[in-house]
Amino acid sequence: MAADALATARSLGAAPLAADLEALIRRGRLAAGPVPDQPLRRLGLTERETEVLDLVADGRTNRQIGDILFISEKTASVHVTNLLRKLGVASRKEAAEMSRQLR
Repeated sequence: MAADALATARSLGAAPLAADLEALIRRGRLAAGPVPDQPLRRLGLTERETEVLDLVADGRTNRQIGDILFISEKTASVHVTNLLRKLGVASRKEAAEMSRQLR
């Protein structure tokens, strides 16, 4: 059922809702099959880094990322900074574009 909701959110272009559902699924708070992220896995991203990248691509702020992932805004900022460094990009916009191209 959660997988159907996620698919519907994606098909309707409701990226923030889809990101929230994915985060709940990944944390085990919502039962569903795994959300495939194969292209991002090939980049060597961890599950948490993939979550952060999805939220950055959706235009979420560090505060919003922290709220969704149940971490502090400061910790979210560290995750985003480390992710950008790992991807070799200088900005959130570049990371978001990379995410869109890979999917």
